[in-house]
Amino acid sequence: MRRALSLAGVGLCVATATHAQDPLGRAMRDELARSMTDLRLDTLPKPYFVAYRLDDVETAEAAATLGSLVRGRDSRTRHLRVELRVGDYEFDNTNFVGMGGGPAFSMLAGLRGGALLPLDDQYQEIRRQLWLATDGAYKRAVEQLAQKRAALQNQTRTEQLPDFAKEPPAVITDVVPAPPLDRAAAEALVRGLSAAFRAFPEVYSSGVSWSAGVARTRYLNSEGSAFTRSSPWLVLGIQASTQAVDGMPLGDAIAFYGGTPSDLPTRESLLDSVRALATRLTRLRQTPVAELYNGPVLFEGDAAAELFNELFAPRLVASRRPIAGNPMMEQFAARAETPFLDQIGGRVLPTLLSAVDNPTLTSFEGHFIGGYHVDDDAVPARETRLVDHGILKTLLSTRVPVRGIAHSSGNRWGAGPVVSNLVVTVDSGASDQALRADLLKRAAARGRGYAIVVRRLNATIGDMGDDDSDTPALHAAVAVKLFPDGHEEPIRNASVSGLTAASFKSIVAASQSRTVYTSPFHSVGGMNLQMASAGLGYAASYVMPSLLFEDVTVKGPSGDLPKPPLSSPPWAGASRR
Repeated sequence: MRRALSLAGVGLCVATATHAQDPLGRAMRDELARSMTDLRLDTLPKPYFVAYRLDDVETAEAAATLGSLVRGRDSRTRHLRVELRVGDYEFDNTNFVGMGGGPAFSMLAGLRGGALLPLDDQYQEIRRQLWLATDGAYKRAVEQLAQKRAALQNQTRTEQLPDFAKEPPAVITDVVPAPPLDRAAAEALVRGLSAAFRAFPEVYSSGVSWSAGVARTRYLNSEGSAFTRSSPWLVLGIQASTQAVDGMPLGDAIAFYGGTPSDLPTRESLLDSVRALATRLTRLRQTPVAELYNGPVLFEGDAAAELFNELFAPRLVASRRPIAGNPMMEQFAARAETPFLDQIGGRVLPTLLSAVDNPTLTSFEGHFIGGYHVDDDAVPARETRLVDHGILKTLLSTRVPVRGIAHSSGNRWGAGPVVSNLVVTVDSGASDQALRADLLKRAAARGRGYAIVVRRLNATIGDMGDDDSDTPALHAAVAVKLFPDGHEEPIRNASVSGLTAASFKSIVAASQSRTVYTSPFHSVGGMNLQMASAGLGYAASYVMPSLLFEDVTVKGPSGDLPKPPLSSPPWAGASRR
């Protein structure tokens, strides 16, 4: 899998055939060689670096609601992406943002060109598209280099960092078998799973979706690096929504990730998940809304991983502040820099926690998590120790140097660096029972008759918390009050606030047990990373213990509520027969 949302990753296809049998590779090599020798505009500089990446993406999708198919389609597209740099490794057209100068939200702004390629392996047409895309990328690059130089006439640089790091050339093959995309089987599966919601008339809207595919990528650059990479992915999603008796909206969703159908739970297990979700929502309709609570909160399993994914993990990728072409872009440029750059060598987690990112993992203790062996810069993937007993050692990086990090860690995916497979380890972790006892003890010390346990979070990107920071609003899809006698009472419509990346230093305990969890990954500022050119969202995997925080605010919503439907759903009567 790796790693695009649909799921997964991006893939590849590169044949090891002769020139005559490989028109795609021959076209890439021929046009790359010509571009490096002949591409020049008047007295302007020639490119010093050109890279071609071709993504051949096959997908199949199916979705159903209440047993009826609402979507079923197959597709195949072939995307070309050109990266081109003018200047030299020390100073080139990138790491600059200005009005109209390339994709504004990328540290690679100004170096890209691309096109949709024909699916037939026609040498002349592919060569023509490569020529046009390279020509366009070059014209944009020389214009942006001129804008960058002009902007620096009115600025004093406080950091002298190279724009591009040199890495040893590498030729890598990272190809895994891809199962056939059986859309008919997928349609039967989503029909059957979604039909189970018919037995729950108080769930007003529901659906099951299935998305699978394989991305095959071939890459070639002017330094001599090349790779072929393939990655199959599969995502099955279950979602449902309704309204509480007071009209307040309720919703929940779960997703299962894999590389092949065999990575998913069995059909009966998936049906159990559908029924459990529907039963939980039905009961929540009558459940009291969350009350204001300030005190210790335990984030168990998936909730701990999602909390880490939303608040902490985005700070573990290295992104530097670009040069701004005008005052209007200064605010964006300032926000682009990773906040943790100045924390390297400092404590960011409690001493009992350490964290390692390892893209080469494909599973963990029998759980599928995906992986890759070469990143989008053709840098071999490797394990990176990020946090050692609470101390931040480094960040995940690309070939764009940042303050204190001169070279790539092999983590570029699409537009920038990403978390791949992040494994958190615990020294002297507590048993689940001991962790809950610790939670109750801390709540009692606050004069609380109960404590809060959160088991699943839904983060809303773009919906920020009350502190006007970049912290997303976190909504507890599954949360309970835990009482000293061990019994639990569910709560609904609970939002979680008061937590930031800095709060993770104050984690007071963590569990011995760990959960494997995969979720969409977002960069700092809430931007969803896209696999360049193919448009597939990116997902990261976590191996995460449950986490106990001392000070968290949990509260219900405020404001007006929509009215519930005036009559029962039309299928309510049929479900009782």
